[in-house]
Amino acid sequence: MKKTIYGILVLLALLISAPAQADTLYFAAQAGFNTQPTSENQNAAVPANGFDLNTQSGVNGALAVGTKLGMLRAEIEAVYRYNPNDKFDQGGTPQGADGSMSTAHLFLNGYVEIDILGIVTPYAGLGVGYGTVSLNLKQLDGTVVVDDDDTVYSYQLMAGAAVNVTENFSLTAEYRYFDTITDAELTLSNVPGLVENSDISSHEIRFGIRYWLF
Repeated sequence: MKKTIYGILVLLALLISAPAQADTLYFAAQAGFNTQPTSENQNAAVPANGFDLNTQSGVNGALAVGTKLGMLRAEIEAVYRYNPNDKFDQGGTPQGADGSMSTAHLFLNGYVEIDILGIVTPYAGLGVGYGTVSLNLKQLDGTVVVDDDDTVYSYQLMAGAAVNVTENFSLTAEYRYFDTITDAELTLSNVPGLVENSDISSHEIRFGIRYWLF
């Protein structure tokens, strides 16, 4: 796990070393929707107390500030993701679910991009972040299964394009894949013990705006 985090940080350092010398600055805002694959929440002491959770499609939003030099771009980004719960399976009993799962992270992102005729700029990037995973999971009768949060490391992969409307203003559209690197440990409320959520990930589509100050 530490090697994974170190490898991502090395790649980001290579991307960011040049933009750190740049004299351009931008602000960006994005919003979109996301889907999460089934997440496994395991209880090592009593496996039957673990559960698989399915969420509904959700939303995400982000604010970022960054800089650019040539084909390289770097930014700091704050991201919030929210998904209502759909159903879960605990102890072999599938049932409906209430509540939601959310994440709030701060990311350091690095990008490579190619300007095409000054109009369209395709790009690809990766980021590493740290933040909070929060899960409020209830049965449909109101019984609380989990109501807890934990901090985790995570990464994301990005691919998209910006359309340059003016010299200072761009519109963006992109796909992102988000996944946690470390497990979130969450306290069970309906039975004793903890669960480790080892697979919190999402597929995202985002649209946004970017404003260059100079």
